[in-house]
Amino acid sequence: MGSIKDGVTKGILLALLGFSLLSFGDATIKYLSRYYLTYSLVLYNSVFGLLLLLLLSPWLGGIKNTLKDKRIKLHLLRGGLVFVQLLLIVYAFTQLPLAKAYAISFVAPMFSALLAIPLLKDKLSGKHMMIIGIGFVGVLIILRPGLIPLEMASLAALISALFFSLVNITARYMRDSQHTLLSWAFYPHLVIISILLLFFWPELQLPRLQDLPYFVFMGGVSTFGAISLARAFAHARMATAASFHYVQMLWGILLGYFIFGDTVDLWTGVGAVVIIASGLWLMRVETRKT
Repeated sequence: MGSIKDGVTKGILLALLGFSLLSFGDATIKYLSRYYLTYSLVLYNSVFGLLLLLLLSPWLGGIKNTLKDKRIKLHLLRGGLVFVQLLLIVYAFTQLPLAKAYAISFVAPMFSALLAIPLLKDKLSGKHMMIIGIGFVGVLIILRPGLIPLEMASLAALISALFFSLVNITARYMRDSQHTLLSWAFYPHLVIISILLLFFWPELQLPRLQDLPYFVFMGGVSTFGAISLARAFAHARMATAASFHYVQMLWGILLGYFIFGDTVDLWTGVGAVVIIASGLWLMRVETRKT
């Protein structure tokens, strides 16, 4: 029992670290979106993230061991899911305040809990389903379909949450495989770079010299945030680790206000409170079961 609880605690700490690192990467993406299109931002996030991984590879398991991973197909599938998720959420960041994009994407834990039923054979009680339903009400409060036009950026943030959940499901499914820390980000970066260079190269822009430090920072925090989250979902149940996604709302408000001058409107604030409250309730139910 002690080892199980230790694993859950480790998963929670890794989730907090991972989501916090991703928030700083997201803020950098939003800043750079003044000068670059979505495809270029996604490309350079992976290029610089991969370069940093290669530099640190001896401490992350090594390239040779990473290439021996027997679940290459699953890593490639995860890379494809990450590619779609990144395109959608980066587009949302370029069009929406960080806090609003985060608030919508916070439905990811609900998607994770639902998808875990058929894909991971998890069981959800009636209380689980009620909590998830409340979370979706929060999304409806933010989007107000039928009352205001549905923004494409808001829809992109919502769909990205679905793909983010699928990424996390694959991490949970692969938790018992023999792979290195390097492999969690190495293969997704390779997939993303390959797809963009093969199919979207006319849309890509060359990086400006003065922006290189931003790209290095963006790639670094995004890569190690992704590694932290992959390990978090390997140690804790989906609904537990995913609930700490909400730390990004705090970062979204702080970074959005101090860097971009963004404020949170009433509907986004109310909806975010509903979503976060339901997520924390879901986390409480899950941790009591552990």
